[in-house]
Amino acid sequence: MDLSAIEKAIKTNVYHIHPNLKVPYHEHGTQDEIFYCIKGSGIGVVDGKEVELKVGDVLVAPAGAMHTLKTDKELYVTATLIPVNRIICHCKQVSYGDIRRAMLGGARTVEDIQEMTGAGTECGNCIPDIKKILALACSCKMISMDTIVGAINDGSDTVEKLGALTGAGTDCGNCKVLLQNMIDTNR
Repeated sequence: MDLSAIEKAIKTNVYHIHPNLKVPYHEHGTQDEIFYCIKGSGIGVVDGKEVELKVGDVLVAPAGAMHTLKTDKELYVTATLIPVNRIICHCKQVSYGDIRRAMLGGARTVEDIQEMTGAGTECGNCIPDIKKILALACSCKMISMDTIVGAINDGSDTVEKLGALTGAGTDCGNCKVLLQNMIDTNR
C-alpha cells in the first residue's frame, strides 16, 4: 500500500451551508467523505438516513453512499475526502475503479463489464451496483451517461463544453477522462 500516494490524494475543504443553499444529493464512488461540524448545526443525510449535526459531531458518507447536508440556520463543516477502492463484485474481487477503467475502455453495458472484468458472472448480486455505476458519467454531480451522450449529439465536442452545459467534471474532475472517451467514441 502506497501511503504517500494516499496522503497526497486526501482532500479537505471547509463549507458554509446556509438555509438557502441546496447541497445536491450526491455520491463519491472512490472516496469516503468525512464531515466534522465546526460551527452551527444542521442535518446530514446518508442513504436516506438523517443524522443531526452540532459542533464536534462527525458524519461519515462511505464511498458510493448518496449524501447531502442541510440546515435551517448556519452550518460550517470540514469535509475530508479519503480515497478508497471499494469492491463491487466480491465473487471476482472487482472494484469500483476496475469498472470505471472498463468504461474508459468502452464498456457501456453489464455484458461489456462482465466480459472485461468478470464482475457479475457468478452470483449476480452485484449487477444492480454495476448498472448504477454504468448509468452515471459524473457521480459528484449525478450526471447520467444519457445526458452526456445527448450533449455530445447536440454538438458538445470538448470536456469543457460538456462541463459548461451539464456540470459534469466540474467538481472533483475524476470523470474527465471518461467524458473525453465518450466524445472520442461518440457513445
